[in-house]
Amino acid sequence: MPRIWLCADDYGISPGVNTGIRDLAVRGRLNATSVLVVAPSCYRSEAMLLDALNRVTQRVAIGLHVALTAPFRPLSAGFAPLRKGVFLPLSASVQCALLHRFDAEGLTRELNHQLDAFSRLFGRLPDFIDGHQHVHLLPQIRDAVLRATKEGAKCLVTPMRADRAVAEAARRP
Repeated sequence: MPRIWLCADDYGISPGVNTGIRDLAVRGRLNATSVLVVAPSCYRSEAMLLDALNRVTQRVAIGLHVALTAPFRPLSAGFAPLRKGVFLPLSASVQCALLHRFDAEGLTRELNHQLDAFSRLFGRLPDFIDGHQHVHLLPQIRDAVLRATKEGAKCLVTPMRADRAVAEAARRP
């Protein structure tokens, strides 16, 4: 039987959104959320509250919600282009991506910083990666997401993920 994933984006954008997402996950109304590590209410205590939902059994997949549009600021130094210190608005970001005007190394560096921020918050890699305002689907950005994912998977040690994999393997016939 096909499984339907109901994902709430923007965990970390505000305390109210964070509380609402956790409540929906506890009540079984959604089974995934993606975390904005660049957002103002994304900090360790909020990550711990979300991660606690999966202590006994996995209730919610937790992913990285890559942000590359305003009003957020980059985590890496030297990311360009920016406007007044923040990422470009969506329309300008789309135009840059379509015209391949982003610096490929800068994009990958920023995505690596966001992956690293996620792993520091949760102690593991994300279950999935998507993009705020669907930026992960744009040319150039999509390639950078794939590069960062490949590099991140090689260099991050994830003991929690390994424990889950061992437990799941033990349950298989």
